[in-house]
Amino acid sequence: MAGTTIEILRRMVKSRGGELAAGFSLNMGSKKMTREKQQKLLLEQKKKADLISEYVIARKGGKYETRSILRKIVYAPLLYLLVKPVFSRRYRKLSNIRHHLPFSQLIPTADKSFRCDDTKCNSCGVCAKVCPVNNIKLIEGRPVWHHHCETCYACYNWCPQEAIHGDIVSYNDRRHHPDVKLSDMIRRK
Repeated sequence: MAGTTIEILRRMVKSRGGELAAGFSLNMGSKKMTREKQQKLLLEQKKKADLISEYVIARKGGKYETRSILRKIVYAPLLYLLVKPVFSRRYRKLSNIRHHLPFSQLIPTADKSFRCDDTKCNSCGVCAKVCPVNNIKLIEGRPVWHHHCETCYACYNWCPQEAIHGDIVSYNDRRHHPDVKLSDMIRRK
């Protein structure tokens, strides 16, 4: 789920004088799905990705895949009473910050919970190469996070040795789209 990402991105673009033409989300499912269901979902999402590509190539505006007004109204109290406090506590713990900061300021420092298993890490540097914000540097052959993380988990998902772990990803499946290759991730930077 894209959650409020598309709406936030739309506001950010507008604040800089631009206009977001469309906003889409893709669903990759989860490892808990059967292989058959996963393949079916990926095929459906491939068709959707092709449609998104057509929009981009044609520079065509489209819809914004966001929650409906009714869902926003229903979920708004839950968001402020349950979700935000829970996430704020979680990110404060991950960041190891005792004082209260706005949630948006906690996210970049949540990478403090990442760890590298020295018995698995082979110093390949894939984690640093795939990080979209250059948050990771190899120091003495090991990744060091510099606390401007966007919590995309590319380092975690693309580590070929599965050496990266930590509380921040303890509930995540280690996966990426089967059609996306490491060379695609590095080239797009």
